[in-house]
Amino acid sequence: MTNTSSSSDIPVWPAWPMWPFGLFDRSANAAVSVDQPINPGWTFGNVINIDEHNSSAPGTERNIVAAESYGRQLGRIMDAVAELIAERPFSAQKSPALIEFIALRDKIDKIKTQSAANRLDRIAADLAELRSSNEPEYQRLAKKLRNALADQDRAPP
Repeated sequence: MTNTSSSSDIPVWPAWPMWPFGLFDRSANAAVSVDQPINPGWTFGNVINIDEHNSSAPGTERNIVAAESYGRQLGRIMDAVAELIAERPFSAQKSPALIEFIALRDKIDKIKTQSAANRLDRIAADLAELRSSNEPEYQRLAKKLRNALADQDRAPP
């Protein structure tokens, strides 16, 4: 495509031989927009829109979630409800809703445990790599980990 309004007939786009200068429209003396979304429609991470459509006080809710995530809030509620269930007579604990609730809590606990194990496996792999690539740094971190574990062992339960 060329700019036919210009008497000089300078190509506007594409002007590959002039890269990167071909990105400029010399007739308007402005940059040509080359913005393009990456992965349109994708969301990375947990994105929750809090606005006046789903909250009577969006600013307050954002402040609460910044201090205590929804997951942490739900986890504490689940722990409290599980304790209340445990206090009930054994026969009352067997209602389908309570059984499903405890099963959900147990499933979440297993996911948390597996996630922690995966993180520790990654740390072990990183340490092995560090040992082969930078022995002094490996020794420094290994000592730090040993001390942290020793402190943990000495701490009261």
